[in-house]
Amino acid sequence: MTMPHFRLFSYQTSCPVLGLLMLLIALVSCEGNTRLEWSLENQSSSELTVVHKSWDYAGLPPETRLVPAGTTMLLGANDVLGGQPNAWAPASFIDTLFIYDDSGALSSKNWMETDAWVIRTEELNKVPANWLHRYTLTVDDGDF
Repeated sequence: MTMPHFRLFSYQTSCPVLGLLMLLIALVSCEGNTRLEWSLENQSSSELTVVHKSWDYAGLPPETRLVPAGTTMLLGANDVLGGQPNAWAPASFIDTLFIYDDSGALSSKNWMETDAWVIRTEELNKVPANWLHRYTLTVDDGDF
């Protein structure tokens, strides 16, 4: 009597298993992304001059933007590798933020204080983890 011959690895069984294994490795190895966007909402009666810079652009000069009265303007955005569901304090990624009204008065709003910002967090994707954190600083006439 002869022993039956078993093939441990055959083309029919190894291809689907190998494909699933490669897919699993690809999904697990994706780190995801966290996007940080910061905006200024101008509820004052004048156009504002905003000078700002992110920590990521340490070698570049600050950027200057004009924000018309009654508008909200996106000032900047950073993408950080890895999906982070918890929002960071704005002072951890914004280096410079000066806000002047049309008379040249500097805003007294403390942008470094996290409570001064409205922070909205949105999960864009579960796998890989992608999160969006929107930070909005509102300035009105009483802040000058």
